[in-house]
This record gives sequence, structure tokens and C-alpha cells, in this order.
Amino acid sequence: MPTNTPAAPRRCRFLGRCLCGLLARCARAALLTLPVLFLAVPSPAQSGAIVSASCPCGYHRERMNLFGGLANHRTMCRFPALCRSTGAIALGNLLDPAAGAGDCPASDMVFYNDPSLAPEHPGPALVSWNLPDGRGVAALFEGGYVCPVCGRRTLTFRHDGFWD
Repeated sequence: MPTNTPAAPRRCRFLGRCLCGLLARCARAALLTLPVLFLAVPSPAQSGAIVSASCPCGYHRERMNLFGGLANHRTMCRFPALCRSTGAIALGNLLDPAAGAGDCPASDMVFYNDPSLAPEHPGPALVSWNLPDGRGVAALFEGGYVCPVCGRRTLTFRHDGFWD
């Protein structure tokens, strides 16, 4: 049974195929690039800081991973501490100071945010970390800290990057 509906002009069929192909290519490109964009966009989630410490007396310690990462930021806040038994900087957990550090017992550790070791006139914070549950802010300043070797307030910290 013949119908009286006219066939679509050639140009409309051609445009329809082109648009359909273009949409398919765009959809494919979006599926491939969106996951990359989601991975590359910085997020407000917390990541730790990498710092190094040095003193004119010759003491230095490189690449200390401070604070916490995405996986442990509610239970871990690594912060530099003076280990009195070893005469070096150890990294203890500000959220659990009684745990000590792998290379220093808790009884020998004094964190560098303690007034006896912290700078007398700190400037702006070099790196800082908001502690969970409103416990305050852990901040590390550039210089004026007590050196674990010479005992003078000449220990400085340098921000080297971030870790997670």
C-alpha cells in the first residue's frame, strides 16, 4: 500500500548523518576526558606538606612528610619534634603524642610547636594544618627554631612540596 509522505530531501539526510556522527564523536571524547578532568581538578581535601630543615651549624634533615593525607587526616598529624635522646628531629603524631615516633620514644619528644622550641617572633606560617574536631591549627614557621645539634634558635624549615 503506497504512502503519500514525501521522502526527506538529500541535504537533510546528509546533515542528519553528519550531526549524528558528530554527536557520537563528542560523546566518546567526553567519556574519555571527563575521568581525567575529575582526577586533575584540585580538590579541597587535605594533603600533607613536605618540608626540610637546616641549620648553619651543619645539621639538616630532608623530605619530612608532615600532617596527614586523604586516608588518615582524622587520626594522623605528623609534626616535627626534638628527640632529646638522639639529638635529631623526629616526626610524631600531634593527635596521639603518647605514641612517640619510630626512632624516638614519646618521653624524649618535644614538638616544635612547644613554646620552648618555637620561634620567639614567628612571621607568617610556612605550612599549616587544621586539626580535626576544632582542636586548633598546627603551624610551622620558616625559622627561629631551636636546633637539635647546636641548641641555638637558628633552625629553619623549607617547604618542598605536598604529599598524599
